[in-house]
Amino acid sequence: MTNDQPARREQARWKVGTVPYLVARPLTWGLEKHAQVELVEAPPARLAQMLREGSLDMALASSVLALEEPPLAMWEEGPVIASAGPIRSVLLFLRPGLENPRQLQSWAADPHSRTGQRLTRWLLQHTWDLPHAEAVDLEDGVDPFSLPVDAVQLIGDPALDAVHRHPDWKVVDLGSSWKKATDLPFVFAGWMAKPGFERKGLEAILQQAAAAGLPRRAELAVDAASGQVEQEVFLKRYLCDDLLYRLPAVQIQACLAKLGCARKHA
Repeated sequence: MTNDQPARREQARWKVGTVPYLVARPLTWGLEKHAQVELVEAPPARLAQMLREGSLDMALASSVLALEEPPLAMWEEGPVIASAGPIRSVLLFLRPGLENPRQLQSWAADPHSRTGQRLTRWLLQHTWDLPHAEAVDLEDGVDPFSLPVDAVQLIGDPALDAVHRHPDWKVVDLGSSWKKATDLPFVFAGWMAKPGFERKGLEAILQQAAAAGLPRRAELAVDAASGQVEQEVFLKRYLCDDLLYRLPAVQIQACLAKLGCARKHA
């Protein structure tokens, strides 16, 4: 921590959460240095808990929070993390020997991912005709690929890493599966507010962060690739082509409605 950080944090007006994954960095560019923001990194499930506790004002968190009771408000006019096809970082890995999700009987669910879990359950029920497939919750520190399950669901950087670490496991891209089943984009995350929070003032800061970060996606991909040429190509496609960071509110609403629950608007 630099000498000016304690003073800056004393002036911070808002506590803002984000996930510790590459996918979020185009939307949080410069927030860690902003005088009015204290930026907190945590897995999606922890961000959800902190929002409901009121220890965060807003967070780039799971879209499924808008479907839970009581629902948290999503800033639908703000930036999101979405795809209209491959997402490449929200994946289901099928054990060697399995070629189709319809063959699985059990799966390990990423404990950090409410939206990833909900999307997997939706696809199991509505697309793969497996509403009773057994879900096994993962514990921190346990290698999910060592468990006696037919499939492993992961999100974020761990999912990206697993593609390379487990090339013998068949990869099912859940963004592609959703698009094929519904012909809708899927919204994985958005700026969610704690109960009763008024976004005015913070909205402009978050828009400025996105405006600064989105043009730097290729730069972020190069940094994350650490000199690996093949990985650099993959990450540039991932950040610049596959991911959608803006969607019309009507498409966000259609995705959430299809995912399964009525929700209240802020």
